[in-house]
Amino acid sequence: MQTHNFTASNSEHPLAASIGRASEVNPNFAMPLRGSGDGWIDAPTLFEGDDERLRGLVTAYGLERWQTTNNHAASSVFLGAYAARVTWPVISQYVLERRVPKVSLDNLAFHLQEKLIDATALAHPSFAVLPDDPAAGPPDAEVVADEAALYARLKEWLFDSNFSRVIEALNSRAGASKKISLNVVASACAQPFRELYLSAQDQDALVSKANAFFDDQSSMVYRQLTMEVFEHVGKRAFFSRRAGCCLWWRTQPEKKYCSNCILLSREQQDERFRELLARES
Repeated sequence: MQTHNFTASNSEHPLAASIGRASEVNPNFAMPLRGSGDGWIDAPTLFEGDDERLRGLVTAYGLERWQTTNNHAASSVFLGAYAARVTWPVISQYVLERRVPKVSLDNLAFHLQEKLIDATALAHPSFAVLPDDPAAGPPDAEVVADEAALYARLKEWLFDSNFSRVIEALNSRAGASKKISLNVVASACAQPFRELYLSAQDQDALVSKANAFFDDQSSMVYRQLTMEVFEHVGKRAFFSRRAGCCLWWRTQPEKKYCSNCILLSREQQDERFRELLARES
């Protein structure tokens, strides 16, 4: 497999530069450009074409990550893995650079290796920018009017043109629960906000942006979770409390729960959060 890495050191493309800067904060904020070689598949082919590999991928992820063949649980782990590769780079660009990479399904490609996806890449380095962005000139940049328009483009590309279509495909072809899938997507959006909080120069502004993101009634992640700053042993973190279940606990013989699981009481979640912060001290 060959990908074209988006790093500031090896490319002058403005999106490559800004993704490179973000990946220095956290490697999970990176997203490559589709490369050459065998094993690549366009995202619409996997989710909306006649290709039969989607069901096999769901089963493979369920078995490898959670040792389950249950359709709902296996789809949950597949969607979580897929969503993380998309939400981390997009949300980090939106917060850090005020740019939005075009992650509509039509602009993504996957590289398949041993029944799993080992790379999710942009087919073209298209992105949305504000008028005052230095990158507003290149043909790959779509200039939008203001911050509200930039956020609208993020919702369109991330939700309407990506996750809505993916959730429909998982439901119809792999038996996935739409309700569980919506919460998995929301959780995947919360994780980069939590990570960005740790290094944010203005943490209050980051919290406000996250709250606006999840409180938007027109968004598919509305009411899927809440986020709040939690403090313990002199440390602060930005945790989410989920309004749905990913089903991980059902695959565990010990019936373990995620720290923010809806099946835990608020007091139990608080105790898990304290444990996490104590371990990070």
